[in-house]
Parts: sequence; C-alpha cells; structure tokens
Amino acid sequence: MSMLERLPFSQPLTLSQSEQCLAITSQLPLRTLSSALIGDGFGSKQHFANFHVDYRYDGRAPKADLSAWLGGMGMPASSVAMMTAVRLSNASIVSMPLAQLDHGVMALVTAGAGNAVDITALHSQDPRLVAGTINVFVFVDAHLTDGALVNACLSITEAKVQALYMAGVIDTHSGTAATGTSTDCVCMAATQRGELSPYAGSGTVLGRAIGRAVYQATLNSLASANEMPL
Repeated sequence: MSMLERLPFSQPLTLSQSEQCLAITSQLPLRTLSSALIGDGFGSKQHFANFHVDYRYDGRAPKADLSAWLGGMGMPASSVAMMTAVRLSNASIVSMPLAQLDHGVMALVTAGAGNAVDITALHSQDPRLVAGTINVFVFVDAHLTDGALVNACLSITEAKVQALYMAGVIDTHSGTAATGTSTDCVCMAATQRGELSPYAGSGTVLGRAIGRAVYQATLNSLASANEMPL
C-alpha cells in the first residue's frame, strides 16, 4: 500500500492506495448506510475498502473473497468493502463546502460504464454478463437520522444518473440512456456532529452538496477511464 494520504474532509480521513485496493480510515466511528456485501445496511464504521478485480472475475463467492482480502490486508471484518474492475488509479475524489466547513462533504467514486444499464428497459433476453461497476463512497460532516441517510442515498443516485446522462452513456442493449450499471454500490457515512437533520435531499443544502460532489466525481472517473462517448 502507498503512504497514508490525508483526504479533503473536515474530520480526519486517510487514504492508502495500491493497484489492488483503496483503503479509507476514519479516526472516529461514522454512522453508515451501505449496499456493500461487506458492511451492508446501517452501521458504525471506521474502515472502508474498494478492491480491484480482473474484468473476468466470476463473482461466484464475492462475499467470501472480500472477507479474505480484508483479512489479508489486516483490515477488520467490520469494514465496508466493495469491488470493481475499474482501475483504482481512475478514482476521483471531490469535496464540497457545507455551512462553515470548507470540506464538509466528500465523494470518492470509481466509475466504469462498460456494462451500462437502463433500469427501466426490459430485462428478458439481455445477453450481457454482470460486470461493470460504479462504486460511490460519500462522507458528510453532519448529523443525520436514519431516514436522512436513506434520503442521502437517493441524492447520490440522482447525481450519478445525471452524470451518466451528461456523459452520454447509453445502454447498448436497449439503446436508451443508462441509469447505472448492474452492480453499482454505495456507502453513505456521517460524522453525526451538529444539529440533527431529518432530510438530505435536493431541497437541502446538504443534499445539493452531496449531489454536486457525486456528479463531478462520477464524470471525472468516467473521463479518466476513457468511458465517456466522444
């Protein structure tokens, strides 16, 4: 792994990066909501990992594989862990101000659109393998209810879809605008500092900051991976 790098966030977050893994560590426990196989649902987490896999990875035992990789790196089983075939050097980190904080919101995105999908298109007879991923980690220095954490995940999704639309990404099977890939994953993490907020959608300053960070980070990662149509 590389030397620890301090991330642009108002609370201490560090990143260690190699070709195999992006590992984020928080000095303090964060309240999380995630769709990851490891660390799914609501929780309290300090460790977050995004592992690189070959595009031919068969995915027969992804949870067991993630657990083994975490152990191999000395990371706790209680981490949030995802995987992607996107080169980790194409990750994008974008921070946004929030209230009086210069870096109150931060998004880390690895985006690949090789298996871009329109979720509204018919699934039957779709011949594609399940591969291609957009992984999103968002950190906010705010105090959110469980409902607001769900609301924040909606904001993340809206921003991701807008980024794909602006990048011109198409579901090549249906010929329609893509809304994501078939294996997208998200993790939302909050410091739980400050006044309690029940909302994190587009009607809030927090939701807009999340949206801008995720939108820009997704576009940046797609561009770095050369997956934006000309």
